[in-house]
Amino acid sequence: MLPNTEHDGQSRSFIEEARRAQIVTAAVETIAEVGYHRASMGRIGARAGISRGLISYHFAGKSELIAQVVTTVYTDVAAFMTPMIDAETTYAGELRAYIRSNLEYMRAHPARMVALVEILTSGGLADLPEADPDAFDRQLREPLEQLFEAGQASGEFRDFDVTVMARIVRGVIDAVPTALSRDPDLDIDCHLREITTALDLATRPVPSTPEQT
Repeated sequence: MLPNTEHDGQSRSFIEEARRAQIVTAAVETIAEVGYHRASMGRIGARAGISRGLISYHFAGKSELIAQVVTTVYTDVAAFMTPMIDAETTYAGELRAYIRSNLEYMRAHPARMVALVEILTSGGLADLPEADPDAFDRQLREPLEQLFEAGQASGEFRDFDVTVMARIVRGVIDAVPTALSRDPDLDIDCHLREITTALDLATRPVPSTPEQT
């Protein structure tokens, strides 16, 4: 789990929420530009145009700010992806929509995805007192594992290890922001087409041969 980012359970004013959102945006942009370890509170404050002390008023420290960055991005990603996935009527369609919505979000919000991958690959979760990287990894895999299990039960997918396949899907998708950070003009459409094709071929049922019938 990620740390609770509420201050003593008290509600915040609209102005406070707007200021926190401004700081989160500045943190995302700073991490995407200079990396997780070099994104100091001072640098984040400078990008936001506010003092480090004002950041400390809204966030107890860098770990709490990073927790809010991760929470904000994943909440927004889920809200973006869910309608696309839910609109599909087949499990294969849901898998394609899962891939497409992930990459379309990256196209629309490259800095968010670059920052998120930078946090995860630089050990950012380990710096969060209440975060559990293993539990976080499971949370990312579980929707895919459930999708694969349902697709196998329906006959749309071949028999394979759903955990391994979920890790393959997440691995290939999570590699895109890293490539995007190195090449802002990365061809998202090409990646979307090739990833979708590869995973469609990897999951579809194997046709029976005459010897098997």
